[in-house]
Amino acid sequence: MNFDYTEDQRALRDLCQRLGSDFGDPYWNAIDQEHRHPFEFWNLLAEQGLMGTTIPTEYGGSGLGLLELCIAAEALAEAGSGDGAGVFVSGPVFGGYLIDKGGTPQQKADILPALARGELWTGAFTEPDSGSNVTNIKTFARREGDRFLVRGQKVYISNMAVARRIAVLCRTAMRDEKNRMAGLTLLLGNLPSERIEYRPFRKMGTNYMDTNAVFFDDFPIPAENVVGEEGNAWRLLYKVLNPERLVISAINVGTGNYLIRKAVQYATERSVWGVPLATHQGLQFPLAQARIELECARLKVYEAAWLFDRGQEAGVATVIAKHAATHAALHAADRAIQTLGGAGYIADSGVERAYRNLRGSRMVPVSDEMVLNTVAQHDLGMPRSY
Repeated sequence: MNFDYTEDQRALRDLCQRLGSDFGDPYWNAIDQEHRHPFEFWNLLAEQGLMGTTIPTEYGGSGLGLLELCIAAEALAEAGSGDGAGVFVSGPVFGGYLIDKGGTPQQKADILPALARGELWTGAFTEPDSGSNVTNIKTFARREGDRFLVRGQKVYISNMAVARRIAVLCRTAMRDEKNRMAGLTLLLGNLPSERIEYRPFRKMGTNYMDTNAVFFDDFPIPAENVVGEEGNAWRLLYKVLNPERLVISAINVGTGNYLIRKAVQYATERSVWGVPLATHQGLQFPLAQARIELECARLKVYEAAWLFDRGQEAGVATVIAKHAATHAALHAADRAIQTLGGAGYIADSGVERAYRNLRGSRMVPVSDEMVLNTVAQHDLGMPRSY
């Protein structure tokens, strides 16, 4: 087992750290306060070829693996641009992996080059009555000639204001209680559309992207835009869930280390009673503990991505990595605020923004509770509890 970066991985990490450091807290604070999308940052990533990191070379990408995508996302976040690194989920993950793993040759030729150039997607999966229980999905697509008409509602759908394609998980057959996963189909539509209405939510954090309730009113999607097998979407989606969780976990690890660095810098420069705050063990030890947790989480993220890239079972490793990264990053954010004191509670510090953004990770893309269910059932061999 080799823990060193390859030459290409090191170059990728250095590039992302350099790009991320060009967008500091003033930029991300403005994005957060104005609730706008960081187009300048996203466009730069596309120009540098990072949006095609995992897209095959024959379609304009770099043909690298999930491990490299995690290295890139972590490096951007560690440099202070964790907010914008989420664009990887809107492009290379939702789009790239879906089409590369389940698309037809024509879909690949039409779509993957656009993703490599920076086209943004959104995925419409969650519904008010489904949550983690995908089998409860009610959005229905009825066949009408050579197209489907989609009708239903989704919630917590991001990037509707900027995405150019939408992957919609819906039913094309009524629910079968004997096989509740059957009948689920993934359809790919174009945005914007007058047959879709979306209403943004006000949120605690992640204000760099819009999050919406979405309503489909006979939204037309050509039948040729089925991704994967009609009625068997779950098998394809499972291939996308692990990359989504790991990229977000990598962003969290990078963000946590960024916050630790800010806290250490503040504690070193700030003096009280004639000595720097950093000389006191009461501040040193909590930051050191948070750093240890982040390093352990980082290794698990890399291991899970390594397993995925080799086609090995990575589900349990992925949820363990996600849980570890989320909690380590939140602990780091909490300790950073405590170290900065009142300065950390102020919006312009950037620390409180990161804390708000990180809190959502305990719920999405998979909740703490579902992580523990998965580990108990599939790692410990205990009975299903949900």
